[in-house]
Amino acid sequence: MTLRSRAAAIILNDKAEVLLMLRRKAGRAYATLPGGGIEDGETPAQACVREVLEEVNLTVTVGPELLVLENIGNLEHYFRAHVQSGEMRLGDGPEAIRSSEDNWYSPQWVPLAELDAVNLVPERARELVREVAAR
Repeated sequence: MTLRSRAAAIILNDKAEVLLMLRRKAGRAYATLPGGGIEDGETPAQACVREVLEEVNLTVTVGPELLVLENIGNLEHYFRAHVQSGEMRLGDGPEAIRSSEDNWYSPQWVPLAELDAVNLVPERARELVREVAAR
């Protein structure tokens, strides 16, 4: 089985909030860290920067890779990212095109204190956000 590679960003602001992509798909509500598939010729870090811009309209810089995780057919690369510019909103990438009443995307700043109330997947992502916030 070939794993699909994706990159994701942990973005925190100065209000002790983390940027999450809230999702509703096939009647299921959950959240993910901004990110997506790594394209041919891209490094995971380059994909992370591109995906954040496409998904949430923010230009970011990424630090060293924090974690590589195998998760449900994906090889996921996690990076701490810092916002350089942009206004957070649903970006102009595929998410905006695919968004519908049954399959929607909503980027939101979520207080770290409320992280347990969000169905953030995978569970290891929640732990990683806490580890990064504690640094």
